[in-house]
Amino acid sequence: MSHHFDYPEDETLDISDAFCFAGAGSLLGPRTVFGMNTSPTYGKPWNPTGQYELKIDTNGDYVEDITFRATFPIGADGTQHVQVEQLTGAAARDRGASGTIITPPNAPVGEVVGCHHGIKLFAGQRYDPFYNFIPFPVATTKALATGTFPDLDALRPAHNDFANTSVRSFVLEVPVELTGHRPVHFWATTAYFDTGHNTWVQIQRAAEPNMTTFFDFANGSAHVNYNGSVPKDDLVGRPAHPATDPASGIWGQVRDNIAAVVEAGGTYRDLPHSFPTARAYGAWAADRLLPNVITFTPGTVADWNPWCGVHNGKGITEDIASNIIKMIVNQDFSSGLEPGPVLDYFPYVSPPPAS
Repeated sequence: MSHHFDYPEDETLDISDAFCFAGAGSLLGPRTVFGMNTSPTYGKPWNPTGQYELKIDTNGDYVEDITFRATFPIGADGTQHVQVEQLTGAAARDRGASGTIITPPNAPVGEVVGCHHGIKLFAGQRYDPFYNFIPFPVATTKALATGTFPDLDALRPAHNDFANTSVRSFVLEVPVELTGHRPVHFWATTAYFDTGHNTWVQIQRAAEPNMTTFFDFANGSAHVNYNGSVPKDDLVGRPAHPATDPASGIWGQVRDNIAAVVEAGGTYRDLPHSFPTARAYGAWAADRLLPNVITFTPGTVADWNPWCGVHNGKGITEDIASNIIKMIVNQDFSSGLEPGPVLDYFPYVSPPPAS
């Protein structure tokens, strides 16, 4: 679960999750899946005036080099279609720019679509593959806001509150020749056009789980519109001596919020990540969570568990909600929940529940 709690006014622009993992591959080499889920719980149709973007940095500077932008126009007969543009270079960072349309005309939603360059596309309503017991993130969010330590075991037994709910999935499977074999950074965004100010406005940015669920950047010490920002903004305010010096911005708030939690619990001294001060642990955690991107090496197995030293992609069956809680409390933790149904072929996310 990445963003189920930070609904914008229009939930069809709400990103519940972003994910990136190895596709089935082919004789021509590895293929990488880039995807995002929106409209959590009920999987309402996409906003026809919005932009849904998958952003990929291929050279390690945390600036997008490729953007796959999906829009969902409605035809004269009332049918919604999907159109995907591929934008590269400076155009990838410009919402007003036009790119190469890789979809056929009037590409249908709810079906696998073959696109230019060997790309596969699926855009449709799907079963929410991510799972969580809502009291766990609620307690963690409260602990971060108040500088206390959560008693997560007192909340058990756990059940999956996302069972039998649906989302809208926008999924691409991309040949490795388009991104290269080197590690890539990936994140997803949504935006709408503000006619009053004649500009595009970014509504959400998502990559690693729960970042805006756990950290209230607008009302916390960062005082920023995190969802309107870009990954490089995440490091603004990181001091030269991160374990000791005052810090500001997104990075500073993540460090200091986590430091307060492990100070309250006394867990900053615990193995395997033992530090002399809570602030030093908080700096270590902030450096592993920020910039907020999903880093993935094409052709490898995805596993997002930075507390255990693994930070490679983010699949759709991982207990990612537990894995980020480990970072907050510096203790091993598992929800004990099992993933929902998934497919072993594209688009990998399962059809929506019958109900």
